[in-house]
Amino acid sequence: MRTATPGRIEIAFKGQLGSFALDAQFSVPAKGVAGIFGPPGSGKTTVARCIAGLEDLPDGFCAIDGEVWQSRTTFRPPHLRPIGYVFQETSLFPHLSVRRNLLYGAPKAEPTPIAFEQTVEVLSITPLLDRLPAHLSSGDRQRVAIGRALLSQPDCL
Repeated sequence: MRTATPGRIEIAFKGQLGSFALDAQFSVPAKGVAGIFGPPGSGKTTVARCIAGLEDLPDGFCAIDGEVWQSRTTFRPPHLRPIGYVFQETSLFPHLSVRRNLLYGAPKAEPTPIAFEQTVEVLSITPLLDRLPAHLSSGDRQRVAIGRALLSQPDCL
C-alpha cells in the first residue's frame, strides 16, 4: 500500500515500541469521519501517536491526502503536521482561562474555516470561557481540549 494517494489516508505501521508490537495497515478517505476502535491494549492510541508523529517507527508509512508524512526516507516532525491531537489526559494550561486555552495555537488570521463562536456553542462551553481549568469537571476539560484542537484548524483531528 505504500503510496500517497490524493483523497486518501494511507497508514502502515509495523514495529516494536518498547514491549509493544504494532502491526496496523489501513486506507480510508481523507474526507469525513473515520475512527480507530478495538479492545484495550490493541494499539489505538499508538496508531494515533504514530500518525501525529509522536512515535517514529523506522519502517512506518503515513500519507495524508497525497502528502507523505512518514516513510523510510521521510519523517515530518509533529509541529509540521497539520493535525489536531487530543490527549487522553487533557493537558490544559492551568494558568490560562478556558478562552485563552481555546485560542492557544489558533491562527491569528481571520476568517478561519472553524470559527470560535461555533466551536464553543457546539461543545456547550460558552458559560465556561472565563474559568480556569481547575474549576472544570473532567468532561468540561475534555471538551475544551477538543475545542482547542479544532480551533488550530487541523487538516486531520
